[in-house]
Amino acid sequence: MAVLDSPIELNNLSQPQPDIALLRRREDYYESGHPQPPDIFLLVEIADTTIDSDRDIKIPLYGKNRILETWLIDINEQSLAVYRTPNSQGYQNSQKLRRGQSITTLIFPEIAIEVNEILG
Repeated sequence: MAVLDSPIELNNLSQPQPDIALLRRREDYYESGHPQPPDIFLLVEIADTTIDSDRDIKIPLYGKNRILETWLIDINEQSLAVYRTPNSQGYQNSQKLRRGQSITTLIFPEIAIEVNEILG
């Protein structure tokens, strides 16, 4: 497992840079090329002033490119939006969580993470 802070490659024209990417481990640590959707377990965007573009542009783009799970941390609202089940429109399922709630990732369903720990 690798965590990367650099662009991901969705197609020839799109290389967004999420705030955090949880990736399949590769021996070359992605020196030979940017991660692509099959390499990605989870993307995380952290937003305050960029909330609209992250939610309305980047999140649907990730879903359309079959990223299995994306989280959007909204600093202003103090919330965590979780997007799952990608499809051609973006994501089929979304859930908004607040302080006091917990979440698991699809890749590690046995580990519950408190939203308080994520928001600080």
